[in-house]
Amino acid sequence: MNFEPGIAALKAEYGYWTTAVKRFIREGMEVFEELPGDIKDNGTVSGAERIDPASTVVIDRNMRANLDLDTYPAKFPFDMSPRLPERVIEDHDEYRIFTDKYGITKKERKTGTSTPLEIEYPVKSRNDFHAYKEYYSDDYTTRLPKNWDRLTGDLKDREYAIRLGGFPFGFFGFPRHLIGTKDLYLLMYDDPGLIKEVNEFFLNFAMDYWDKIITAIQPDFVLIWEDMAGKTGSLISNEMFREFMTPYYLRFIDYFKQYGIKNIHVDSDGYIEDLLPLWVEVGVTGMFPFERQAGNDILRIRKDYPKFQILGGVDKRVFTAEHTFEEIDKELEVIGELLKTGGYIPHADHHVPDDACWKNFKYYRLRLNDLIDKTV
Repeated sequence: MNFEPGIAALKAEYGYWTTAVKRFIREGMEVFEELPGDIKDNGTVSGAERIDPASTVVIDRNMRANLDLDTYPAKFPFDMSPRLPERVIEDHDEYRIFTDKYGITKKERKTGTSTPLEIEYPVKSRNDFHAYKEYYSDDYTTRLPKNWDRLTGDLKDREYAIRLGGFPFGFFGFPRHLIGTKDLYLLMYDDPGLIKEVNEFFLNFAMDYWDKIITAIQPDFVLIWEDMAGKTGSLISNEMFREFMTPYYLRFIDYFKQYGIKNIHVDSDGYIEDLLPLWVEVGVTGMFPFERQAGNDILRIRKDYPKFQILGGVDKRVFTAEHTFEEIDKELEVIGELLKTGGYIPHADHHVPDDACWKNFKYYRLRLNDLIDKTV
């Protein structure tokens, strides 16, 4: 990430749909570790390590062993919820409706790969938010992993990178998580002060909460989750970004810099090239995942922002069975050019989906490993 010559990029993948891993196994991938028997089809398998042994995150051992991959940077566990008890409202053979620890009511299918349908959100008004805040306390120690002292001691000698942050914390992403997309847009006009109050509260909460984590584990980078773009661009205007997000970014990034954290990244799907100048303006140093099917051009981005860090950027559509090895090689020509410039960790632009076939994915990954070796 420092653009130093002669330093190899990580040979790592962010993660996979559960159904993609199952498909790879059916198509001949050697199994070094069986998947958990109760794993859900609408879940994911992480390319990173599980930091907290008590976590239910499913980690990949098979792709790493088959394809000689490194560990992807691991997410340190954190919890920004009010930790409400989960409440099941309806339970059927095909789906269940429940309220999660954020107070969001969801309908979740028990089979298949669809994401949950969010039915109702906990914050609809200023009064709702004031009541919601009462669920939070300033006893942050209760939010740390139970084996805190041993865990932080072990992590001092870690052999992989750690990130702090990600889903669901960001200054567009988190208000939307609590309010819902449509009502967030309306409240930005009807009660802009409420959105600023939400961001002010959670900015201060995150900084106080993360103080203890940062000093104990010294994360390699932080990730701010937004997911605020679609295929045609940003979900809000530049003016709205500067009003509702910029002030909080400036303070958050200054906070990280005081701890000596140099790598400050944003996670957003969609076409982000119009948003990129805004993030650079506030001090963000890198991004993930640069979805190619949304139109992002990673070579153009690197030309315009030579020292902006890039993670991802491999068009996952080339993994499907209808694509040839020659088409994969053409995609990797772009990746090879970017690798020469440094500051880049190449991998699929998000989780590898189940329309990927093992033959093509294996070919892509071994060729990419070879490209990384040759670049060094």
